[in-house]
Amino acid sequence: MYLATHMVRSMKLKEGDTVLDLGCGKGTTSVFLARHFGVKVVALDLWTSATFLNTKFTRLGYRDRIIPLNLDVTRRLPFAEGYFDAVFCMNSFSFYGGNMDFLQHLLKHLRTGGQLCIGSEVLTDEFTEEQLKNTPPVYAFKLPAPNENVDVFEDDFNKQHTPRWWQELFEKSGLLEVEFCRELEDATVLYEEMVRDNYIHNKDSFDLEICLEQLEWERINRPRKSLFVITSHKK
Repeated sequence: MYLATHMVRSMKLKEGDTVLDLGCGKGTTSVFLARHFGVKVVALDLWTSATFLNTKFTRLGYRDRIIPLNLDVTRRLPFAEGYFDAVFCMNSFSFYGGNMDFLQHLLKHLRTGGQLCIGSEVLTDEFTEEQLKNTPPVYAFKLPAPNENVDVFEDDFNKQHTPRWWQELFEKSGLLEVEFCRELEDATVLYEEMVRDNYIHNKDSFDLEICLEQLEWERINRPRKSLFVITSHKK
């Protein structure tokens, strides 16, 4: 929610706006948007069932303000052109959105002047040619079963880029004008606090070990993991 707060500070949400919460996860950001900004939300996620989301939104009193959907955003979308006033996407866009084709696919459902805001993990530098050939182990590790066949580097870290890379992609699309693009200055502190919380509450020992190795490696090497926010509007 710290990242979500940074995101909305760069947006111009108005009461009654229709917002797509893209990759909403368990729906916490959808409730945050509806509760604090009085917007109508379409909560869309690939991995979380619409039934789970509907149960949560109903329990919290937002059933009439948030529509839950479980579908793949890279496929044909069931929305009218120009339907949304804003698209809010936290921590998922890099997995599928780093290309012109997807931007064109998504943005036809955003009205002219509507905002696209992304908050996500980002890299402080692009990987060098040598690092792409010999990937640093802290970014190319194996997951525990049953996900041991997942290629963490290709499916995640190699799809992350610098804030400048994302800004250039948006601008080259010819569809967006970037209003705000910035790395969070306290991103490393936030990561350290998340690791500390994981350790105190014994949440995930594998994740804890990997994060500690990454933090140690990043003290003297680049790229580092960071966080950023980019906000743009449709031309």
